[in-house]
Parts: sequence; structure tokens; C-alpha cells
Amino acid sequence: MQIFHEIGLVWRTIVLILAPVITLPILYIDGSKEMACLYGVIIIATFWITEALPLSITSLLPIVLFPVLGVLPASEVAVNYIKDASMFSFSCLTFALCVEKWQFHKRIAYGTLLAIGSSPKWLTIGFMIPTWFLSMWVNNTSATAMMLPVVTAVLNQLGEMESTVDSINILLTSENDVFPKQHEETVLMQTLTNNKKRLKKTNKAEYNYSNKKFKHLSKALSLCVCYAATLGGIGSITGSSTNLIMQGQADEIFESYGLQSGVNFLNWFISCFPIAVISLIIAWLWLVFYFFGIKEVFKFGCGDKEETKAMRAVIKSHLMDLGPLSFAEKAIMGHFFVLLIFWLTMKLPGEIGWSYFFKPEYVNNSTIGIFITLLLFIFPSQQPQCFCRGTEKNVSVPALMDWKTIHENFPWGTWLLLGGGYTLAHICQESGLSLWIGLQLSVFASMEPWLMILTLSLTISFLTEITSNAATASILCPILSELAISMQMNPLYFLYPATLACSLAFMLPVATPPNAIVFATGHIKVKDMAKAGFVLNILCVVVVNIATNTWMNSFLQLNILPLEMSRNINKTVHIKTYLNSTS
Repeated sequence: MQIFHEIGLVWRTIVLILAPVITLPILYIDGSKEMACLYGVIIIATFWITEALPLSITSLLPIVLFPVLGVLPASEVAVNYIKDASMFSFSCLTFALCVEKWQFHKRIAYGTLLAIGSSPKWLTIGFMIPTWFLSMWVNNTSATAMMLPVVTAVLNQLGEMESTVDSINILLTSENDVFPKQHEETVLMQTLTNNKKRLKKTNKAEYNYSNKKFKHLSKALSLCVCYAATLGGIGSITGSSTNLIMQGQADEIFESYGLQSGVNFLNWFISCFPIAVISLIIAWLWLVFYFFGIKEVFKFGCGDKEETKAMRAVIKSHLMDLGPLSFAEKAIMGHFFVLLIFWLTMKLPGEIGWSYFFKPEYVNNSTIGIFITLLLFIFPSQQPQCFCRGTEKNVSVPALMDWKTIHENFPWGTWLLLGGGYTLAHICQESGLSLWIGLQLSVFASMEPWLMILTLSLTISFLTEITSNAATASILCPILSELAISMQMNPLYFLYPATLACSLAFMLPVATPPNAIVFATGHIKVKDMAKAGFVLNILCVVVVNIATNTWMNSFLQLNILPLEMSRNINKTVHIKTYLNSTS
């Protein structure tokens, strides 16, 4: 046992040494550029999957490996790290930081929770909706981390409900003349605030569930947050790093044929937002059924009045801490709507939209994204003095955003990972490796297309339970594109479901950061997440595949391969002849 313990201490070093050595024979198969590229890709994929090196550091390996292996020069490799999609992701992540800086996301969440009752069913959807919505625009991890304290506060109050209600009843009875009916909720909030201070002193890692129902409620509310964050991430192209990776790689592939991929904010939103909505409803109903039974699914009551009153008091106390809606929050809301309108109206069906006032393909999502980002550094965070009398003069007003916030909080590792994915896709394309792998996999051409993507997306969904979602997307996108082209199919027919499946990992704590954050609360065990997540994995993959073969196929014309993508016959014949001669 001691030897295994020692190996566990140095396993990363072992992987770093063995991976290049074991795969070395690939270089000597025929000495081609494709095999040299395959050698490099296997090493990078191994480091990504095992995380022997941090993901972002592994993303820098292409600059070292592929020039040394003679695949591409360093100048051509390095230039792919900063692409149009990279700047688009920078603008999205910066705007998300601005929202978090001024805590506007908390106000959205608390406002939603105020509108619901205290029954398990409505509490669950009450936490899911704001988390789901926020994760379409901010990082999934941030949305989860923001909502969990609210979940904890509500659970603490519901767990202490009996003693709290007794205390309130005593106060309201004995002070009937002092506290009129309209001040009842004020008394309730004061009592709950005192309870909250007392609860902070307890050890949050230890939970004493008063009954089985409350135990299941704790598990359901914890899981619903991480699941909603994941599902919200597929509804918008800005919602997940895998979406941005797919956009960048699709652009790379289509541009090599002189085409535009059409993967932009509007097309993604029209195609994938319905998937996110349907999946959210399914996840909600499944969690309610799994933890509370079929009766709760069809129960329409809002829950116990005292519990609802207590929960509303908790949320209102959080809103009171935030204070009234600030000028900065109003400004952020205005910038968000402007950004959303510009993204949605850039290219509308029928060749209309504001982008057509400029040279074709000169402006795109990143253009308006960076423009709004620049405005965040200019627009004041307080109301200008010229519109507000009586304020102190000669005081410098900070802008909505500052570089210090970006420097300290921007997810630079994620940005490097995106750049590494774009670079890997370009290298696989230019070296011919993607085409070579696509031809090897063309043996599956006899399968029905719908069955192929169902099998593919299910496999990816369960694969990403133990591998990085972004790394999986970076590796598979160029390969699946060439596979589709070799089968005379539109690459987007494979890329959309495969990319969405990369995000559908609900079973294990290590699958996604939201899962890990929720697991750390102590309410959830691995078996809880595995049982609930297994069914949800399958249900959501089915939704993705139905969508791909219905409205997405109709809207994006996924069943049509662009004529420009027909490969040069001589090149294809040459490669097939080469493969036959080496077999």
C-alpha cells in the first residue's frame, strides 16, 4: 500500500514522462506530417484529460510541440490564439465581471425568489430560473457560487421554522397593540435576522435534518442550482466556453472553404434557447419527482403560509442589504439591452440587419462586444453632477469598469484554453490530420445520421463526466467536422449536438465546476448526484437530438452540405490510395 501512496504523490510527473515516450512510435509509422500532428495531439489530449498540467498551461504546448515536430511554423501557430472568437469571448467575460462587480446578478435572483411559494416544487423552480438565466450571460461557476448562499439561508430558516414561528406568534400576541397587522412581516424579518446571526456560529459542515422531507429538500435545492447553471450555459453562445470553442473552430473550418459558418449569437439563440428551456423544465420535473414523488409534481399549492412568509423575509433581508437600485445597476441594465439588441439584429433572415450597412463580413459579434466593453470603461458609475443638484463638486466619478477588476478577476486560464482549442483545430486542419481521421471513421457512414449523432452525443455526455468539457470540445470539433465532410454531410450537423453534449454532465462532482461547488456544501453525496444525473444526462441528450433533427435542421439547413465543401477529387483519391497502400 505504501508504494501506491508514493505513486499517488508523483503521478503527474509519471504522466508527463510516460505520455511522450509511450506514443513515440507514432512518429515512425511513415514520417508524415499527419502522424507528427497525431503524436502532438495525443500528448496534449492526455495532459488535458489527466490534468497532469493545469489546463491553461497545457493549452500553450502547441507553440512548442508542433514547430519542433515540423508540422507548422511557430508564427502560424501563435497567431491562432487571438482570433475573432477570442475577442468575442473577452467582451462576454468582461461584461460578466462588470455585472458581478455591482452585484446586479444578486438583485435578479432575489427578485425572482420573492415571487414564489415555499412548496418544494416552487422553491426548486424558483432557484433554477434565476440561476439558469444568469448562466446564459455570466460564468456558470459564478452563477452557482452566487446562488448557493441564498439556498443556504433559505434552508437554514426553513429548518428552524417551528421555533421561529413560535417566537413570532409570542411576539405578535403579547405586543398586539404595539405591532399592528401591517407590521407583522417586519417582526418576522427581525426574528429571522436574529436567527441568521445565531446560525452563522454553527458548523455548516454538520447538518441535522429535522425530517426526511427537509433532507430531500436540501438535496433538491442544492442540485437544482448546479443543473440550472449548466443548462443555462447552452441557451446562449456566451453561456459556456465549449460554445465559444465550437464557434471558433466552425469559423476556422468554413473559412478554409471561403465560407461563413453562420454560428453567431442570433442563430445560436434561435436554435439552442428552446433546448435550454425544455431541458430546464425536464430537469425541474425530474428533480421534483425524484426527491418528492409524483404527487408533488401535480400539486399546485404555494406551500405553507408561515414558511412562505419566512422565506420572503429572508429574501427581503438580502435585498435590503443591497439597498435601492443604484445608478450603476441601471447603467449595466441599459448596456445589456443595447448589447443584446445589437447582437440579435446584426444579421436577420432576408439579408437585413445593421451589419449590412458596412462592407460584407467586416463587422460581427466581437465588434459590438468590444464596443460595449469600451463603453463600460467610459460610462460613469454614479449619476453625473450636471443632472443632480446639491452633490459634492470636484469629485472624480469612477467608471462602471476598471482594469484592476479585470486584472484580478478575469479568467485568464479559460481564455488561454479557448485559444489553445482554436490553435489545435487550425493545426489539425492544416496538417491533414482531421481529414485522415475523418476518413478512418467514415466506416460509420452506413448508420442512420440521427442514430449516429444520438450515439455520439450520449458517448460525449458520459465522457465529459471525467474529462474537461472545454478540452473535449477542442479535441473533437475538428475531427467531427472532417468526418461529416467525408460523409457528404454538413459539419454543423455533428458540431451542434456534440458541443451541447459536452455541457450535459450531471452525474459526478468532478464533471463541472458547478457540480463541485454544490457537492462541497455537504448536502449531496456522490450517489445522490449520480442517480439523479444519470437520468438527466439521457433525457437532455434526447432533447438535443430531437432539436437537431427538427427545428435546428429546418432553420440552419443542417441536412445540406455547401457545394464549396466538396473536396478536390484528386486530393481525396490520392489520400485514399495512400491509405490503401499502407494498410
